[in-house]
Amino acid sequence: MTKINLQFWNLWTTYAIYYFGKVNLSIIIPALLITFKDLNLYNFGLVSLGFMFAYAIGQFLHGQISERFNPYVYITMGLLLSGIANLFMGFVGSFFVMLLMLETFDGFFQSMGWSSVVRANALIQKNDKERDRSSTILGCSYQIGTAVTSLVSAFVVAWWGWQAGFWVASIMLIGRGVTLYLTKPKVDHKPKQTVKKQVRGTITFPIVMSGLSLMVLNMVRYGVMTWLFAYYILEGSHTIAEFGEVSISSFFVFIPLAGVCGTLIYNKFPWKKDITSIIFLSLMGVCWYIFPFADSFTGSLLVLASSAFLYGPHVFLVCTIPTRFKEKDVVASSTGFIDGMGYIGTTIIMMVVPYLVIETQGSWNNVFILWSLISFAAAALVAITYFGHFKDIILQTNEQPLKKKEGKSR
Repeated sequence: MTKINLQFWNLWTTYAIYYFGKVNLSIIIPALLITFKDLNLYNFGLVSLGFMFAYAIGQFLHGQISERFNPYVYITMGLLLSGIANLFMGFVGSFFVMLLMLETFDGFFQSMGWSSVVRANALIQKNDKERDRSSTILGCSYQIGTAVTSLVSAFVVAWWGWQAGFWVASIMLIGRGVTLYLTKPKVDHKPKQTVKKQVRGTITFPIVMSGLSLMVLNMVRYGVMTWLFAYYILEGSHTIAEFGEVSISSFFVFIPLAGVCGTLIYNKFPWKKDITSIIFLSLMGVCWYIFPFADSFTGSLLVLASSAFLYGPHVFLVCTIPTRFKEKDVVASSTGFIDGMGYIGTTIIMMVVPYLVIETQGSWNNVFILWSLISFAAAALVAITYFGHFKDIILQTNEQPLKKKEGKSR
C-alpha cells in the first residue's frame, strides 16, 4: 500500500508541474501587451489558439499511441520537450510568428501528459474503489498546479520581465522530467488488443458524449484561465511591475484553490457523480449570469464560486469516466479522446473572446453571459449521457449481486 501511495503522489506532483508550461502564458500575455504596443488581443488569441489546437490534436494521437508504451516514459518525454520549447520562447517570445510556432509545438508536447497520467494511475491502483477515489484526488493536481503557476509566474514576471515566465517554467518542467524518469516504477504496458479494436472501443456513445460535454465545459474553464487575468489587469490599467504586488495576482491563486475545495465537497455528495455534475454545472451557469451585474466584491465571490462548481465535473469527465473503461483497456485512449474534444472547445474560445471584446469596443459583458449559457449546455450534455447510457449500466451492476444471492438461496 505504501508503494502505491508513493507512486500516486509521484504522478500527482508530476502533473501539477506540467501546468508550468500551460498556465504561464495567461500571465505573460498582459505583460507582452503592455511592453509591445504593436501586439493586440487578436495576436494572442491566435497564439493561444495554436497551443490549444495542437493540444487537442495531440490528445487524440497520444491517447491512442501511449496505450502501447510505458506511461512513465511517455510522461517524461512530454515534460522534457515542453521544457525545451519554453526555454526557446524566453528568447523569441516578443516575435509574434516565433511565439505562435513555439506555443503550437508546446501544446503538442503538453498533450503527452494527461492521458498517460490517468492510465498510469489506473495501473497502480488495485481495484475500482481505489481508482474512483484516487481519480478525484488526481484531478486536484492541475488545480494546485494552476494556483502555484499563477503565483510564481506573476512574481517572476514582475521581478525579471516576461522572459522569466518562460524560463522558470522550463526549469521546472525539465527538472521534473529527469526526476520522474529516475523514480519510475516497473509497470505492465504491453498492448492487449489491436489498434483497430482499440479505436473502435473508444468511439462509443458515452465516450463521444463525454467529449462533447468537456468541449463546452472547456470553453468556460480555459476562457477564464486565459482571459480573466487580462480582463482584470487591462481594465485596471496596471503596469508590469505591479503584477507581483496587486491583489489581483493573489486573487488568481485562490481561484483554483476554490476549485480544489469544490472538488473535495463534490466528492462527498452521496449521489452519483453524474447527477452531482449536472447540479454543479447548472450552479456555475447561474454564477456567470449574475457576474456582469455584480459589484467588485460580489463579483470576486462569484468567480470563486464558479471555480468551486467547475472542477468537480471537470475531474469527473477527464478522469473518472475514462477509468470506467479499464476492463476494455481503453483508459488512455478514452482519456485522450475526451480531453481532445475538450480542447476543440478551448481552441474556439481563444478567438471568440477577443472578437466579442473588440467588436463591442472593450465590453466584456457578452463574454460572461456566453460562459453562463455554455455552463447550462454542459449540464444538459452530461444529463443526456447519464440517462442515455450510464444509468442503465449502473442499475445492471447493482442488480447482479442480488441475482447471485437469489441463485444461492435456491
